[in-house]
Formats: sequence, C-alpha cells, structure tokens
Amino acid sequence: MLDIASPVWGKLQGPYGLSDRVPALIQHIQDDYFSEEKEELYWELLYHQNTIYPCTYAAVPYLVEIALKTESPDILLDIFITCGMFEASSENSPHMDVPSEFLRDQAPLLDQETIREIYREYRRAILSMTEQTESILHLARMEEHDADKRYILAADAAFRGDKDIANMLLTFSEGDEYVTVCPTCDQSIYLWPDEEEEILFAYEDDPVFHGTAKRFSIIAKKPDMTNDSGLQRLSQRALEIGDKKLLAHLPYLAGELNCCSCGTPIQVWTGLFP
Repeated sequence: MLDIASPVWGKLQGPYGLSDRVPALIQHIQDDYFSEEKEELYWELLYHQNTIYPCTYAAVPYLVEIALKTESPDILLDIFITCGMFEASSENSPHMDVPSEFLRDQAPLLDQETIREIYREYRRAILSMTEQTESILHLARMEEHDADKRYILAADAAFRGDKDIANMLLTFSEGDEYVTVCPTCDQSIYLWPDEEEEILFAYEDDPVFHGTAKRFSIIAKKPDMTNDSGLQRLSQRALEIGDKKLLAHLPYLAGELNCCSCGTPIQVWTGLFP
C-alpha cells in the first residue's frame, strides 16, 4: 500500500483539494481509533457528502490493516461498515485499471501506474475485509440494535457486488420509510409501516407532509419466491443476523401493488432502484 510518508499523498485529491492531511489522521487512529480525528478522516476527507475520492482508495488499506490487527470487535465492526459504505459509493468494477474518481478529480498529477497500484491495493484490502463477513455476522447476531444490522447488511451487499441493494439499505437505513417509483407514470410511491405492526402500506403522497393521506395495500410476497437473486441473498442474510424489522418489511418490498396514481400493477422491489 502507499507508504504513509510518500509524497503521493500530497497529490491525491480529496473533497477540499489535495489530501496531505490524511496520513497524519491515519496514524492517529492507529493509536486512538474512536476519536474526533476518526470522524474528521472518515466523514470530512474520505466520504464527504456520500462521495469518495482518490485519497479514499489510498486510505482504505490502512483501515483494513487496523481491522485485521485489532482485538476489539467494535473496531472491526466499525471498519467493516465504513469500508462497505465506501465500496457502495464506488461505481467501479474490480477489473478496472483506473477508478472513475481519478478520471474525475486527478487530472495529470499522478502517472497511470501509480493510480493502478493504488486501486489494486484497495481491491486487495476490500477482499480481505470481505473475508471477515462470517465473523461480522456472528457479532451481529449478538447485537440487539436492528439499525446497526442494516448497515452490516448494506456493507455485505456492497462487498458481494449488490451495490444497488447496499445503497437502498443506506438510503432507507431507519426502515421508517421507503420510496418506490412507478415505471408507467414515473410517480413516487411512499411506503410506510403501520404504527402498531411492521406492515407496509403505500401512499400517493408523503405522509410526513400529508398526515391524512389515503393508504393502499401491498400484496406481500415471500422473497425466496422471487426471481431476484439479490433480494434472495438479502433475505437470507437478514435471517442469519436476525434483523427483525427488515425481515418484516421484505415481503412487502418483494410484493406487488397497484400504482396509487395511475393504477398500473407494479413490482415494489424494482421501483426501489429507479
């Protein structure tokens, strides 16, 4: 991986220009992981406004190294989720030579071979993190917080290559609302759980702004009876870690309804990825 003292760090783009501050922050969290410096590194420099940058690719191998060396389950879990969020935001395949973020940001500051090596090291790190999945799922089974489980499922999906599913889970991370889109009239349909039960209903208007909006029923369908392998894998993983809320919602996300606007029969799941 890129040497922590390499001058290349001073040529890597981040959200505020060049990323020469990143190595110092990496060194800090190696000694004191849960610190303000970690928050700055992750959410200001590596993943600013849900976007990753060239410096993100160079930093990830160091994060994974921390995860693989730590004896703290909390650190391992946090890095697994964080790297999953990074990977979900990457639009690049494992077989690409030059990630699109370098084409977007880097211009002529770095030679092509340096960029390729940074990306190769990133892919190796992501593979190493993926190999920790079973350990992470075991940790998740011990936890009671469904919100954390949804982030774990998002990271798992991203590492498997199901990035649309990963981003859907991250977008609707609380599970208190989903939005699907009718392919016929292109109208958004808002899916909300019943106040007392985890049954999803459809609304033509967002209930946040239209509290008395009429609700429509969704015909639930077992995820394993669909032809969508990504949905089936998600359902299996949710069952493995006991994400009760998502398990309750999935039959409705896999279900069917008549569009609230035009009445066309639609599949809820496909409309979650417009």
